[in-house]
Amino acid sequence: MNKMSTLAEQEEASRFDQSRHVGRRAVTLKSVGEAIRRRWIIVVVTALVVFAAALGTALMLTPKYDAFAKVRITPNAASPLDFGNGTEQPADQTAVNTEVQVIGSRATARKVVTQLGLDRDPEFTGKGPANTAIERATSGVLEHLKINRDDKSYLVLIGIRSIDGAKAARIANTYASTYVAGTADNLMGTAAKQSQSIQNRLRELGAEVQTADARLASYRAQSGISQSGEGGTITDQQIAPLSMQLATAESEAAAARSAVSVAERQNATGGTDAISAVLSSGVIADLRRQRTEAEKRRAELSSRYGPRYPLSIQVAQQIESLDAQIRQEAQRVVGGLRSQALSAEARAASLRNRLNTLQRGVARDDQASVMAGSLERDAEAKRTAYTRLAQAAQQSTQAQRVSTPQANIIENATIPTKPTFPQVKAFAAAGLLIGLVFGLAGVLLFEGLSSTIRKPEDIETMLGLPFVASVPRLPTPWKLRSRRVANPATTLVAKPMTVYAEAYRAIRSFIVSRNQSQPTQVIALASTLPGEGKTTSALSLARIMALSGDRVLLIDCDVRRAGVLRALNRSVDTGLADVLEGRASMAQAVIPDEVDGLDLLLVQGSLFTPIDLFGGGRMEAMLAEARGRYDFIILDTPPLLGIADARTLVGLADAVMLVIKWNTTPIAAVDAALAGLEQSQGEVLGAVLTMVDHRSEAMGGLYYSARYSSYYNE
Repeated sequence: MNKMSTLAEQEEASRFDQSRHVGRRAVTLKSVGEAIRRRWIIVVVTALVVFAAALGTALMLTPKYDAFAKVRITPNAASPLDFGNGTEQPADQTAVNTEVQVIGSRATARKVVTQLGLDRDPEFTGKGPANTAIERATSGVLEHLKINRDDKSYLVLIGIRSIDGAKAARIANTYASTYVAGTADNLMGTAAKQSQSIQNRLRELGAEVQTADARLASYRAQSGISQSGEGGTITDQQIAPLSMQLATAESEAAAARSAVSVAERQNATGGTDAISAVLSSGVIADLRRQRTEAEKRRAELSSRYGPRYPLSIQVAQQIESLDAQIRQEAQRVVGGLRSQALSAEARAASLRNRLNTLQRGVARDDQASVMAGSLERDAEAKRTAYTRLAQAAQQSTQAQRVSTPQANIIENATIPTKPTFPQVKAFAAAGLLIGLVFGLAGVLLFEGLSSTIRKPEDIETMLGLPFVASVPRLPTPWKLRSRRVANPATTLVAKPMTVYAEAYRAIRSFIVSRNQSQPTQVIALASTLPGEGKTTSALSLARIMALSGDRVLLIDCDVRRAGVLRALNRSVDTGLADVLEGRASMAQAVIPDEVDGLDLLLVQGSLFTPIDLFGGGRMEAMLAEARGRYDFIILDTPPLLGIADARTLVGLADAVMLVIKWNTTPIAAVDAALAGLEQSQGEVLGAVLTMVDHRSEAMGGLYYSARYSSYYNE
């Protein structure tokens, strides 16, 4: 009882369990690289299409040419009102920016349009009424205008973009010359206006100077005042400098008194150290520096030898001596301030006495002297103004004759030989780059939408099945691509030591190892969908088993397609349907294969019948008879999805080997097939990946490494 229960538990555990399908495919750089390698055609085609589109677009666009004229702006040109001061100011960046705005103004553009007749050029005018052609052309020129300026220099590039290179150069040169001529015209106009104004004012000042000189001479004659070189009376000439000396002396005395007063207050509050004159004394500053150095020396000696060290005592005495010298020097400075104050007061008193004496002698003509001096100063001021205005008139006349513009052309625009737009190479490079990006995005999109099996880990983590082996896709020589290619199971006989054959040896080893723990004699090879290599796998596995010494029977159970019969390109008179319907015995229907030890039970041809050939115990009885004659019985079943016979056959088999086409079969379809197997109580041994790219990760390093090439006879 316990033994039967254990066997039932093992059988239940070996069946496919849908709850194991919970894994997800990890996204890594390696998987992304593998996806790109598999779908490189998408990347290449997308890149080529976008590259061709970008290149075609660039070639179809109308070429446009840029021509630039180089202009130097000098906003610090001499003005007529500079009066020849000879100073040159640095260029004002704000003024340069202003000139750049002038270049891009509608007024300048309108002059160029009028001069070149661009109002009749469709490239700039576009469509519209004739009365607005000039303004439309002006707007068009401004749209095609390019002004480039380096902030670190005064050079400005004036450029025009046009479909004709010669036209672009002509407009750019005209634009630059128009702007330069405009600056000269503005300067000439300004100089002419200033010159006229200066001449009028000069005539007025000349009359005023004559009137002032006549009034001064008449007054001197009436008042009897003698004239010296500086004007006024002799007494006035003596009093004036004496008054200045007195004012200076009183100022110095007041400053000295103030300094003494400040020094006394500072001495009262902070001692001589707080006196400004003491602090500013060079001698005291030098003594304080010596004292600071001595203090530093004493600190070093005290910290190293102590305060009683002879050198420490000597330095301390030096500091006391320096303090005494500083106090003496401070007292000397304060005493000097007092002496200076007394001397300044004495000198001011002496000058005051002399001035009083002179003033008493000239009291009678003070009024006349003052009046004469006033008249003379007025006349001198008018003469000075007249002289300066005469110089300005001369400069204005010269500026009017030689009008130096605020800009000059450094380099004229040349006819460009290559178009600036479109840049075909840049368009092509951008198209190729964008195409690669789109191609990679397409690969990632396809990978995200794809849900197929590509790696052994996908079978184990996403399906919950044991992975058995990966069967590579055999390369097809180019000379055979236009003709029918031989079945891989046929080439297996001619070349039994290949990667393809080794994969089926791995499958056989897996089955044999399983057979040791649990009898697995009848094996059904099943696939989810048609075209997954199930028939080829069944024939190849059967032949590998036979080559290994096993007695094998291959039964083609796909009666609707008769795949094994077509793969072998043979014909039979008695087939599986005859045996199941009782018209022939199994011994009569079985035929030998070209490989010793392998027998075949085929279908005469494609058979479409409503009769359940595999039900009613007939197929089970035939398998029971075959079990006694063969070591292994391989069933080539129809696809699990859509064909009801497949579920009956997997239920009769000891185990099922699921065949999955690499990177093709959807996981959802495999899930549905596994659900049907579970309902039919089919035991799934594992899964085999077929038609695998030999460069893919699913083949493993054993197969694509060149180190193992000597093990195979390709």
